[in-house]
Amino acid sequence: MEDRPPDDERERRLIEAVVALAKTFRDERDQLIRRLTQLELEIEILALRLDEQQRTPRAALPDARPRDPNRTPS
Repeated sequence: MEDRPPDDERERRLIEAVVALAKTFRDERDQLIRRLTQLELEIEILALRLDEQQRTPRAALPDARPRDPNRTPS
């Protein structure tokens, strides 16, 4: 058993807990920063694609209706 008074041991454990929480929060913050950076890049890519689609007129799509085999072309 240690020679420390109970109050010193309690304070030491409290400090260790606070340090552990600070490390956990820092790790979580770093992870969120990485995810935010990734999302910003994805948004930028989507914005570029949207701009490109708006600048390039799409060709008219062919009529997708199936042709009636009994009809002859006129």
